[in-house]
Formats: sequence, C-alpha cells, structure tokens
Amino acid sequence: MVFQVTLETMGVFFALLALGFAAGKLGVVEQKFMGQLGKLITKLFLPVLIFYSTSTSVTAELIAGNIVLIPLSAVVYATLALVAFLVAKALRIEGDKDRVFQFAFIFGNTGFVGFPLLNAVFPETGILFMCLFSLVDQVTFWTYGVWLSTARGRQKAGFKAKSLFSPNIIAIVLGMAFAVSGFKLPDIAATVLGSITKATTPLCMLYLGAMICFSKLGATLRRPELYVGVAVKMVAIPLIASHVALAVGLSPEIASCTALYVALPVMTVVPMVSAQNGDEGDYAAGIAVATFVACVATIPLVALLMT
Repeated sequence: MVFQVTLETMGVFFALLALGFAAGKLGVVEQKFMGQLGKLITKLFLPVLIFYSTSTSVTAELIAGNIVLIPLSAVVYATLALVAFLVAKALRIEGDKDRVFQFAFIFGNTGFVGFPLLNAVFPETGILFMCLFSLVDQVTFWTYGVWLSTARGRQKAGFKAKSLFSPNIIAIVLGMAFAVSGFKLPDIAATVLGSITKATTPLCMLYLGAMICFSKLGATLRRPELYVGVAVKMVAIPLIASHVALAVGLSPEIASCTALYVALPVMTVVPMVSAQNGDEGDYAAGIAVATFVACVATIPLVALLMT
C-alpha cells in the first residue's frame, strides 16, 4: 500500500517537475524571479501547509503516541552525520568539498518534498511525523550544518538563536498548540488556509522543475561521490532504518515514515548557506538538483524494497 501511494505521488511530482522545467525553458518562469518565488513558498505557502494540516488533523493523543519520533530523529541524524563523514574520508574528497558533501547528504528536503510526500502517503499522521522530525532537524541544521558549510579558511560561523525561529518552526509550534488545546479555526480561516494548502505541493514541484532547468549539472554529474551519496543516503540507509525501526518494536507506519524521511533529496537551502559561508555553492547546488532528479526513482524504490 505504501509503495503504491508513494509511486503514484512521485509520478504526480515528476509530472509537475516536468511542467516546471518546461515553464523555465519556454520563458514562462524567468530565472531572475526564482528567488522571489522561493521566498513566497518558504515564507508563506509551506508554513500555511504545516500549520493548517497540523491544527486540523493532529490531536494531543497522536502527539503523545508518537513522541518517540523526537529521540528517533536524533539517532537518525547522528547516524547520517557519521556515515557522511566516513564516506567523505573514504573517497578523499578534496578541499572544502568534503565538508559540503557531508552537509548536503545529512539534511533532506523536508519543506519542498518531505511535507507534501508524507502528507500524501500518510494523510492522518504524515504532517505530525514531519513536525516531530523537524524539531531536531532545524536545531542540527543551524548548528552542525552551518559549521560544516563554513570553509576551513574562514572564521567559524557562530550559531544564531534567531535561526531557529524560521516560519516552518513557528508554524509547527502554533499548529501543535492548536492541536493540544483543541481550538478550532473559524470557518472562513479554515477555507482560506485550506485553499493555500492545496496549492502548495504543485507550486513546490513547479519551482523545483524550473530550478532544474536553470541549473548547470555537468561538473557535478562527473563527480563519483554524487552517485555514492545517492546510493548510500537515499537508498541503503533508509532501508536499514526501516528494518531497525521494526526490529526495536516501532510500528510499521513509523518505520515507513523514517525510511521515506531519510530518503529525501538534498535540502534546497544547502546551496545558499554553502555559498554564504564558503566557495562551494555551485558544488552544493549541483548535488541538490541531481538528487531532486534522482529521488523520482529512489523514493519509490525504497518504498518497494521496504515492504
């Protein structure tokens, strides 16, 4: 069942990616507007999706019953960090690319792909799973992730607490507050937010398709570590994670959710942070775009093999 829903969802995502790519090629979407479009999605559409879905479908009982996902996500990130470090050392990736490689293959695209995907595969609990995972994700990203993105020759970027107050985190906290309190949105607010929620997934995929159109992948596609990273982080570790979760007594739904979460492509903001803190922004962008393309095949493969 998970495989069928995942395959259908990724098929829709692929069609929307193709439309976004075509829109870029035909000039319907211009590269100079991509920054503003990305900002609109990350600061409005995704937070609305998270808040609305959490406040309307999550209950205090669901949160209490799945709170194990917070320590589980901490274990997941520790494992990803260790494996990425070992792979980078084994492949002897030169310069600061080894750190950016680790940065890229630790953090998955929870916003543009994760929330829409898990919301489709697990309509009742997917958003909750993503919210609980994201609490650890954001803390790890803005501490260890930023440190990895910083070039060795530059002063280490200090952690800024305000980085944790992203629109997505605020939406998670508010949504859970509504869920725990049992407060219901007024009808007109629910209608407006629901309309935005329905538009979020198509807009995310169209944006990513256009981003693929405007990206230069040639140099990245010639680097062997890209393929090792995809095979290890997006296929092998998700499958191992699902089997370990089942072995320790977690539910099949949590095991499947964990596997799909780990299998996500590279986070969209990784290239931007890498460019700000070092000289490997293009390298990170190439990895991000390549993994977006790859996930259309790897995520259904993971769903198939873990069943």
